[in-house]
Amino acid sequence: GSQNVAMLRRYIPNRELIIKELTVGVRGKSKVFIVYLGDVASEEVLQELEDRIKQIQIDVIINTGELSELIEDNPYSPFPQFILTERPDAVASQILQGRFAVIVDRSPSVLIAPVTVMSFLQSIDDYSTRWLAASLIRLLRFFAFMITLFLPSTYVAIISYNYEVIPLKLFLSIAESRVVVPFPPIIEALLMEITIEMMREAGVRLPAPIGQTVGIVGGIVIGQAAVQAGIVSNIMVIIVSATAIGSFIIPSYDMGTAIRMLRFPMMLLAVMFGSIGIMIGAMTLIAHLISLESLGTPYASPLAPFRFADMKDSFIRFPLWKMITRPKSVRTIQSNRQGKPKR
Repeated sequence: GSQNVAMLRRYIPNRELIIKELTVGVRGKSKVFIVYLGDVASEEVLQELEDRIKQIQIDVIINTGELSELIEDNPYSPFPQFILTERPDAVASQILQGRFAVIVDRSPSVLIAPVTVMSFLQSIDDYSTRWLAASLIRLLRFFAFMITLFLPSTYVAIISYNYEVIPLKLFLSIAESRVVVPFPPIIEALLMEITIEMMREAGVRLPAPIGQTVGIVGGIVIGQAAVQAGIVSNIMVIIVSATAIGSFIIPSYDMGTAIRMLRFPMMLLAVMFGSIGIMIGAMTLIAHLISLESLGTPYASPLAPFRFADMKDSFIRFPLWKMITRPKSVRTIQSNRQGKPKR
């Protein structure tokens, strides 16, 4: 814990960098440090965070993931409400924006709060590449987010109900590849999606050199064999691959997992109600995101509530000299982070 704090001190050697120490645990006392900028971060959010940590009654806290689950606003939401990161530069950047870093002794990852859904589509590397390239990558992430969530369900809905929307030539090629497949589209989709999840998990558990090989070779071999055996269609293999690649693009592991999990209910809605089901699912998700909070801060900001100033660092990243103020969603005391540009 103290080593992590020392690393942050090297990034922000400022007297306003405040470190509050709390202890959590009944059987084993774990030190928990809250790190923030005293003249920037919101007093109300700090109070809320401290109260939640002080109320924890547990034997012992082993890592930061346990702490985040014990203090999050909505434990039943599939979406992560805090960022967990192991990169000191990312933590320093978030502290400078007015957020709080929570460090648990003996744990390598640091919890960052409060966050918005946009925080999970941003990466610290965006700020070290040129703004046009970074903006393009941000848009690509958002596109990958949508593909991972909606592509399998859209396929199931179109093939099961709305096949009149497919162009004729594409329809003929899909029909040709589906002639030999004995299953309805939903069974085919579930079969392939579950297989790819199993392979992904196997790749994580195996030693690194073998894990990658198993993932790639297994994917190609199983996909090809399944197509030749007539269990799944070619198009389904392409869709499942695109979905898997889309989920890898999302920088936050927790958010990637949430999206991969949500595509299953979306597929079930698609098979029950067609494209209307996908719309119902999308509207439910949007309503849930709008109602969600992270330490009392709106999770869907800067879209709901709409904050134009914060849009400079959302879907696209404006040049750094344009981002004069800190994010409004963090409710900072001092909003300016740089002077007016001399341009």
